[in-house]
Amino acid sequence: MKPSPHSLRSKLLTVILLCWVVPVMVLIALTVLFLGREYRRTARSILETDAAGALRQTELLFSHAFNASKEVTYDGVILSAYRAYQESKDASSLYRTATDYLAQKYSRDESLSGVYIGFWEESSIVPYASAKGSVNGRLSSSFPREVRQELMDAMADADTYIRVLACNGQLYIARNLVGHDFVPFATLVMHMNEGQLLSAVKSLRHIGDIQLVIDKTLRIDADGYHVVAEDESPTGEYTFTAETDDSHRFTLFATPAPFQLWVDVPALTMIALCVLSAVLLLLPVMIVLFHRYVTRPVDTLVNATERIGEGERGYTIEESPNSKEFASLYAHLNQMSQELKEQFERLYLEQQALQQAKVRALQMQINPHFLNNTLEIINWEARIAGNDRVSDMIEALSVMLDAALDRSGRGTAPLKEELRYADAYLYIIHERLGDGLVVDKQVQEGVLDTLVPRLILQPIVENAVEHDLTPARGGHLFIRTRREGDDLVLEVEHDGHLSDADQKNVQELLEETEPSPGKSGHVGLKNVHQRLRLLYGEKGRLSVENTPAKTILVRVVLPLV
Repeated sequence: MKPSPHSLRSKLLTVILLCWVVPVMVLIALTVLFLGREYRRTARSILETDAAGALRQTELLFSHAFNASKEVTYDGVILSAYRAYQESKDASSLYRTATDYLAQKYSRDESLSGVYIGFWEESSIVPYASAKGSVNGRLSSSFPREVRQELMDAMADADTYIRVLACNGQLYIARNLVGHDFVPFATLVMHMNEGQLLSAVKSLRHIGDIQLVIDKTLRIDADGYHVVAEDESPTGEYTFTAETDDSHRFTLFATPAPFQLWVDVPALTMIALCVLSAVLLLLPVMIVLFHRYVTRPVDTLVNATERIGEGERGYTIEESPNSKEFASLYAHLNQMSQELKEQFERLYLEQQALQQAKVRALQMQINPHFLNNTLEIINWEARIAGNDRVSDMIEALSVMLDAALDRSGRGTAPLKEELRYADAYLYIIHERLGDGLVVDKQVQEGVLDTLVPRLILQPIVENAVEHDLTPARGGHLFIRTRREGDDLVLEVEHDGHLSDADQKNVQELLEETEPSPGKSGHVGLKNVHQRLRLLYGEKGRLSVENTPAKTILVRVVLPLV
């Protein structure tokens, strides 16, 4: 039984370790031995690059935290909850709303350990939520009353400016929350996960003395957090600065540790010579092994793909590779080649099926033509018989039939065409209800040629008739169209009143994505609502409400731009 091939990764790793990594590393050290001055200059250049990169990464992480703190003000959830609390004095509701909001907003942020809100007038209400960077069991104890009070005092004169603060050996970002009058009512405190936030700066500490100064007020070094005095000016051999979009300044002071090449590596010359000899001896071995395990299998794959690309579909690789990775690649390429051949063989059958489907589609168009022709014959028979009423009803029905079938496949139509569909429907209903139905149309000039989604108005009119006017055997119906700014407004107002149950039913219909089993009624409204959302998103709106005139008003808003 043929043994399974070994892993390509293990083979390459063995080759690299024996023939490349160790010799190259020692060769680099030998180069440093003879070019010490150049090495020191390169090392300092790397230090500058790493320090600048670490500072940039830290600035980006802080900028993310700053922006996250701003979202609380922009969302307005906390402000709304606090206003509700001022009216109801329901502290539990305020605490619950704020806590749920914080958990939803910040629980997945790895740069945070926790987030808190302290209300200025109600210091006993302190909503908080743990974040992804928190340590179990330490969150509640990391924000005791004295820490909270110290941070609140520090933010008393901060207005809406974000501050980076240190308290009790912990790092915080604080921001005051203000109302519409720009008066602070609470402070958002974000307990930062310094292990993640300062990881880039801490990774530089092995190269020497590193100090990070934030906004000229807080200094972070190996000993912890320190408040920078006004007369204090940290120094370092290298100084790097970065500034966020909202003017937060970060300064990194770096002083590299001294490095003495000759003292630290006394046997570097002898080791470098020995390893260099090993590199020269093992290099041919590495070339042969690399060709056997990498180059030749790759050439086989390239040759196979070229032959398949030239039209030799179904071509397979018969050669057995020396590694399981290339064996897997060979097997997958052979499988894809066979599948490609089978797909081309099925192409002819699929084309035949497509042609048959087109023929069936053309056949389905015969029935609408037949129905229209039949109505036209009945219409002429009615006119010949002198029954103009029946003839007019047939013509109105024909208009509605054309609207429903839409053999042209248009997604939009001019507003005047939509009004014509509604008029045809109302004519038939008028014949049904008689003079009990009074229709008043108010159409603004200049909007009749505006394109609107097809059948957007008639379903609303039909809903009004079927649910409110038909049971009452008539009433007033108003149809209005006008332009308001960049929107086109369509309104259908009619006699009737929505009870609480009706309003709840309509609201559920407008919120559901699919109708609930057994629920019927107002299907036209739901269809219009779904089409508006699909076509315009949040800009397309449909509302149903009672008016002071004891009527029901349905309003559709369509964006024109």
